Amino acid sequence: MLQSMVGFMLIAALTLASGTSTYGKEIMEEVHVQFQKQQPPLAVMPGITYPGDVILVRSNRAQSVTLFPQTYRLQPSQGEYSRFIPIPFNAKPGAYQIQTADKKLTIPLTIKSKKFAVDVLTVSKQMEQMRQDTNRINADQKKINAARSKSAQVPYFTGPFKQPAVGTLTTPFGYQRVVNGVPANRHSAIDIANKTGTPIWASNNGKVVLADSLYLTGNTIIIDHGLNVFSIYAHMSKLEVKAGQEVKQGQVIGRMGTTGFSTGPHLHYGMLIGNTYVNPQPFFEASPFQWK
Repeated sequence: MLQSMVGFMLIAALTLASGTSTYGKEIMEEVHVQFQKQQPPLAVMPGITYPGDVILVRSNRAQSVTLFPQTYRLQPSQGEYSRFIPIPFNAKPGAYQIQTADKKLTIPLTIKSKKFAVDVLTVSKQMEQMRQDTNRINADQKKINAARSKSAQVPYFTGPFKQPAVGTLTTPFGYQRVVNGVPANRHSAIDIANKTGTPIWASNNGKVVLADSLYLTGNTIIIDHGLNVFSIYAHMSKLEVKAGQEVKQGQVIGRMGTTGFSTGPHLHYGMLIGNTYVNPQPFFEASPFQWK
């Protein structure tokens, strides 16, 4: 009922406020008040999640919350406070409480168990040696950290993200990597394989904050989507955008390749909250603002 009333008032306001009508301006002010009332004091989306996934916490007044227990400062954006919070891979299944700093508001969160498969990879001695060059790896990491150190307070996106290339999903998110018989880092992204030169497009609107040739990830692009959400595209044969450039969802930003630490032409695509990789699948399925 309230939503219907606000919708009616919004139509009336847009009709009247285009002129000098005081009545139209009053309606616009009332619409803003009603929208503010509809915003929950504290909300979490989704309420049920898994290790490696991400939640969105929103509030119309709370500026920080605790979880795990850790304090997270919410970001002011579009008349509310919000923040994406990654769920660690080692988070234990169970019932949790998200609580505001003043302890006046709480909301439940359920983390369910999830098993990740093991991905065994055999590489040449030359490629194995690449992983030992810590000086070059650390130098690139500084560039990556700098690119992800700032994010737009207002999101560039509203709708779902889209898969950034056509091809075969060869390595899903979260697989435990074993390289030449030795456990390696968890594969916190997805690999999409296709022929060299396959177009790669921006998975959503955003701003390019890095477009460079890096040691392990080869030709690499990082896009800021706002609210500390980033996407990364690696091992490309060609870059077609530059740092500082704004891009639209579906815009071609590069071409698939096998540069850097790579065993064949594919796209290594990841989504991050700050410097933490998260499962991109929920972003593909729905807009984060509509997660349930």
